[in-house]
Amino acid sequence: MRLHRILWTLAAALLLPALAGADVITYEREELPGGGVLLVKQSRQLPMVRVAVSIPAGARHEAPERAGLANLTAALLTRGTKTRSASDIEKLNDALGGGVGMEAGRARAGASMRVLTRDLEEGLSLLSDVLRNPVFPAEEVGKTKRRIAGGMRRQRERPGHLANKALRKSLFGETPYGRLVEGTEASIKKLGREDIVRFHRKWYGMKGTIFVFVGDVSLKRARELVLARFKGWRAEGGKIPEAAPPETPTKMQVLKIDRPLSQSTVILGNRSLKRTHPDFYAARVMNYILGGGGFSSRIMDNLREEKGLVYSAYSYFASGRHAGHWRLMLQTKNKTANEAIKEAIAEVKRIKEKGVSDKELQDARDFITGNFATRFGSSSRIANYILAVEILGFSPGYADEYLKKIRAVTKEQILAAARKHIKLDESTLAVVGNLGEAKLAY
Repeated sequence: MRLHRILWTLAAALLLPALAGADVITYEREELPGGGVLLVKQSRQLPMVRVAVSIPAGARHEAPERAGLANLTAALLTRGTKTRSASDIEKLNDALGGGVGMEAGRARAGASMRVLTRDLEEGLSLLSDVLRNPVFPAEEVGKTKRRIAGGMRRQRERPGHLANKALRKSLFGETPYGRLVEGTEASIKKLGREDIVRFHRKWYGMKGTIFVFVGDVSLKRARELVLARFKGWRAEGGKIPEAAPPETPTKMQVLKIDRPLSQSTVILGNRSLKRTHPDFYAARVMNYILGGGGFSSRIMDNLREEKGLVYSAYSYFASGRHAGHWRLMLQTKNKTANEAIKEAIAEVKRIKEKGVSDKELQDARDFITGNFATRFGSSSRIANYILAVEILGFSPGYADEYLKKIRAVTKEQILAAARKHIKLDESTLAVVGNLGEAKLAY
């Protein structure tokens, strides 16, 4: 039986890329009783189904002093229910082949699983059990807290982690976007079982929850399965804690973290546009040319190809529904940190002052639109795309709208987006490395 499921998993890895055709970005949508939403992308190519459930119970729903509570709650959902022990859940997950996985982000918590069509009912029964009936055993709470704290300690001296943490704190302060989803060792230590039970009771329910099915299942069947297991699921709800971001600086903030390393890790960033901002499409194309296009980008061409200062350097807009920022990242030898930073900033200034050429614009638009379908090479990617479209408030036909807007971007819009949404005077520069060797001029 186990071998049979493994063979189907291997078949899925080989055959799912065939889903990446034009119809992969169409799906059905239905609102459910209680305030939930059901999204179904049916495909009969394989007898498998990917299920994703997104619940409005992320880090933005926890108070700053309880940082890490959303993540801890999600991590404990599979560690015991009213009728199943953690061991029972692990064994059933293994038997199903895909099993139930949980995670928490800044805005939402998520559950996912992939099962054979014949196991869908059993898989959804397990999924509903861990979401609706967790008991958060005290022993499991302690073990999970220690595991999370151990992961934090392992991350503590990683330069990328340190630079990212410093940048987020500078840009977003005490908001959920300025702290790590995992919280801190100190905040995790203070959390008790009562906090977890209260958080689950307050935020886990049907209202605002999104159910995504991708694979061998119809909308009608998916609706029946969901309502049979989640109808009547209610959360107490409440006011989402609010925290204001830091005041906008009037000059670049520089954060230096001294570590005995052979290389310097550099992140430059500023608060920027949200994903629903109408300028997003021009900003997307602009950033592809600046630093998001790999070896085709200006930053890589200058810093790596021409000057040999870095192995990799790139930039992107991290644009979500509630917050967004732009960032540029690179690693270089300590002794070349000043030059690498100077050249990266010079490329930012150049695109803000002079914009882009006709060829750069056309190449960027062609790549972004031509590469769009390759994002859907697996059922998990399809589910994540469908989920993102719903969370952002776009329609099921958003893919066509996205491609049309990318194709319509002009040089004038790119210049305006660069000037408006990359703000060096409001940015933070975070550098982790051997400061004695780097001798930073910033």
